[in-house]
Amino acid sequence: MSLSILLVLCTPAVVFGEPLHGPITPHFQTWLTTNGYGEYHFERSDYGSRGSFGGKANSSTKITKAPVIFLHGNTDSALHNNEFSTGFSRSIRYFLKNGYGPEEIYSTSWGDINPNHAPLRSHKCAYLTYLRKFLEAVLAYTEAHKVSIVAHSMGATLGRKIIKGGKSVSDDGECDLGAPLNHKIKIFLSISGAHYGICACGGTVAEEKLTCGAQSGFFPGNSCGTAYNCSSTPSTEPCPESKLHYSEFLTALNADQTKEADFVYSIWSQDDDLILYNNLAWGRLTSLIPNSDGHKIFKGFGHMATKDRTAADQLAIIEKRFRRRY
Repeated sequence: MSLSILLVLCTPAVVFGEPLHGPITPHFQTWLTTNGYGEYHFERSDYGSRGSFGGKANSSTKITKAPVIFLHGNTDSALHNNEFSTGFSRSIRYFLKNGYGPEEIYSTSWGDINPNHAPLRSHKCAYLTYLRKFLEAVLAYTEAHKVSIVAHSMGATLGRKIIKGGKSVSDDGECDLGAPLNHKIKIFLSISGAHYGICACGGTVAEEKLTCGAQSGFFPGNSCGTAYNCSSTPSTEPCPESKLHYSEFLTALNADQTKEADFVYSIWSQDDDLILYNNLAWGRLTSLIPNSDGHKIFKGFGHMATKDRTAADQLAIIEKRFRRRY
């Protein structure tokens, strides 16, 4: 299967029932406009009722749980749009059935769902700034002491950066996201992230597709100075940082010792059809955030199914009803 096909994840994950409808509530939209966030159009009206979710019904609505923000991945959306862009509809529906209200669940769409654009997306300043502002807006609007974040695929690496803050040099220029917000994040859950890159992004592919780029894409590095390749299981320790030159964005992200949240959790599938190779990138489990507090590995799920079929696990992690390691 070609990388272009893999990047757009052209394998339907699950069959969905009744659609979940957004967008963010009129009360939240009014607040955003009044407080200087209107220019970002977090409601994503171009997707109708599926571009965003969350917000209070009115000013008397009470928030009783720590809000949860859902960040989708490349060529996906906040809510289910089609069989290839399933959003977080299944997770949000599960949370709503288990005690959460719309005022405690938030999501917006970044990028678009055009599969032809998937190879063109990297960790650009445009996406980082947009999502950082959304995080800041949710914190201010809810007046929550802390929020939790559930992030899938590229949403996980974008999410880590908007929390850590600071400067970033991307394909579309430079940006400064501001001071770290990790003290405001209760739990950060990464689903099928690629924190050390994707082996399929090595070689000439890194020069052909921005999403695989060596600057701000998922470039895994081309050599470790050893006989084994990116997807091999080494007989010794994983490739040392001094010998492996992978994506500049990911290298800086992993070198930043700012912990993303009070509790950091990583989940993935060993049968991921995008990351492949048993999740390895030069001997590292690429979906395991450095210094994670806990993790879980699934079997038999593809890249999207690991998001769509783990709603119960996601809720258990957010509510800290789990064992630290499986």
